[in-house]
Amino acid sequence: MSIPMPFSLVVKVACWVWGYVTRFLFLKTFRRSHEAWARRHHLGARWIPLGSYLEYSLQLAKPIDAGAKVSKLAFRSKKHNILNLEVFFEAVGGGIRYQEKICLSDIDERPIVCSMVNVPCQELITLSNNKIMFSIESVQFRKCQVELEGGEVVSQFDSQISYLTHSWLMHDEWKFRWGVWWNCNSIKWAKQRLQDYWRWGFLAPKFRVISPSTVLSRREPLWMSGVRAIGWLMGRPWLVTMQFWVAIWSGLFILNDEDELQWRWQKTSTNDSFDSEI
Repeated sequence: MSIPMPFSLVVKVACWVWGYVTRFLFLKTFRRSHEAWARRHHLGARWIPLGSYLEYSLQLAKPIDAGAKVSKLAFRSKKHNILNLEVFFEAVGGGIRYQEKICLSDIDERPIVCSMVNVPCQELITLSNNKIMFSIESVQFRKCQVELEGGEVVSQFDSQISYLTHSWLMHDEWKFRWGVWWNCNSIKWAKQRLQDYWRWGFLAPKFRVISPSTVLSRREPLWMSGVRAIGWLMGRPWLVTMQFWVAIWSGLFILNDEDELQWRWQKTSTNDSFDSEI
């Protein structure tokens, strides 16, 4: 007597096997791509002057952030130690203003990090009638007052208004896998460079000279037409994707910090372009 296997059990086993296989094949490259993006956007990766004595680094909360989605702001002094700082951080979006009062003391070259609970997460809140609105569209520092160590007080000033482009949402490549959002910009650009090679670099001369001439050019050699055909075929998007993942899975190539495929044993200089994480 045969015992029928429950269909739901078959589906669960198939889903588990599929999840395990895709995780094994893609997770490491997804993580490397996301880490490259995070290094360029984490708190402390970019410092912006605020007046003559301060500079700040801003990291606004995003829906794709892991853990608590809280905006953070870091300050450090540029030249002189600062005894006291009082400033209002203002974010505007969707016709609403959000303010966070920040009071700090004894600021030097070591960054001081503040969490801003009154500032909302960056989100798309309206998409209708050809109009896009975000929860945060611009930011500004207002009524900034600085007191130096010698007792000198700098007159209150406002910073320029900074308008957000939201390129992380409008232009970046994101994939939702294994319950997490991953930034796949590095993967996208590596595939684009591979496609550009087949279109423009495959068996092409390193230097091309173009000059105006009234003489009619001769027809290109037959072999060049064959090269163009091969480049066109190999540059098809689905075939480029296959080439990229085969190169990664072979273990011979890795995805480097310049968003391109690199020979695994190729020597590279240490990338010091990023500040250390805070």
